[in-house]
Parts: sequence; C-alpha cells; structure tokens
Amino acid sequence: MRFAVLLAALLLASCSGEPSEGDMRRLVEAHTRRMLERQGTAGFRAFDIFRKQGCVDAKPKGGQGSGGPGRGAQYDCYYAATFVPQPGQPPLTVNGKGRFGHTDTGMTFEDLGAQPR
Repeated sequence: MRFAVLLAALLLASCSGEPSEGDMRRLVEAHTRRMLERQGTAGFRAFDIFRKQGCVDAKPKGGQGSGGPGRGAQYDCYYAATFVPQPGQPPLTVNGKGRFGHTDTGMTFEDLGAQPR
C-alpha cells in the first residue's frame, strides 16, 4: 500500500510542471558560469552541492497565476548551492531564488537573487 501511495505522489509531482532539481542545477550552473566568466573568474565548473528547496507559481504583473503546468508556466523556485570559490578557500553556500519557465525551446532561468550564508 505504501508503494502505491508513493508512486501516486511521484506521478503527481512529475505532472506539476515544476522544474526538477536536475533542471534547476543545470540552468543555475550555466548562468553562474557565464556570470563569473564575464567578471574574469573562469575557474567555476559546477556546484559541489545543489538542493531544490521548493517552488511556487510565479505571479506575473497584474497578480494572475502562471497558467498552470506546461508551456508558458513559470515558477519561482528556491535553492541552496555550495561551491569552492577559489582553490584553498572554504566552501561558500548561497541561498538563491530564480524564475524558471517552460518555452517551446526548453526551460528558461531568470536570476532573482542569491544571498551568501
């Protein structure tokens, strides 16, 4: 019985349209890599640890919901990412927020801010 409940929960979660932790990690890493390269810090390759902390429907201007799962849907998602900024330095963990959206060409990411902790 537990297996059936777990399977049902997983199926519902996969239909929600929210980005997976893997999708989020891939998009945030690519964004971080480009940002650091523009600043002249080209050593970043990937996060050591990345955790999805949760998502909510993004509220577009006018206060309406994002339109549900599927193309055009957007989600504001929270995450924690840990990496070593420079060799020999202690690891840095940031709590971030990003807007993830579905388009015809894939998933998009807009950085909404990150705070070191």
